[in-house]
Amino acid sequence: MSNTHVTRERIDQEVRAALATTLRTEADGIGMDKSIINDLGATSIDFLDINFRLENVFGIQLATQLLLDHVEEELGEGKAIDRDNKVTAAAAELLKIHLGDIPGVEAGMYADEVAATVTPATVADAVDKILEHLPEACPACGASEWKSEDGAKVVCGGCGKDAVYPDGDELTKRWIHDVEREKQLFASA
Repeated sequence: MSNTHVTRERIDQEVRAALATTLRTEADGIGMDKSIINDLGATSIDFLDINFRLENVFGIQLATQLLLDHVEEELGEGKAIDRDNKVTAAAAELLKIHLGDIPGVEAGMYADEVAATVTPATVADAVDKILEHLPEACPACGASEWKSEDGAKVVCGGCGKDAVYPDGDELTKRWIHDVEREKQLFASA
């Protein structure tokens, strides 16, 4: 069900706020197209804090595994990352579908370099994709009316319980299988 209670503007605002708090900088100075690692100076531990803040604001669970790790788990070892720890051609194509045509994403790049391509817009997209899966009805009371008093967390209009969304890892796995059915990127890999 489409989620009309949370706007993309609000998502972007909260992503900037989470980054600003975690990285101790001004939210206004955070460009949505900047590398969170290379341009904003985040470390891997910072991503945990950023995700935690966003999960609390929106009442969601972001993916805990990276896209390439999910490919390896779902489609088989060596499909996304080769023996030399480099991204395969099929995985590079999948990353481009997922992230857009971001400079630097290419077959043969080291898998640990992929994190540097993540931008605030990438994080906002991840939040948005989860929020798009607002249930048709509340699992607690069956009501189909939702509301949000703060423009971020959606609750049932009947019983007031928080909306329950699928988690980011589950949505990522579904997406990988959907793309693979359509594009057959890994069929020969």
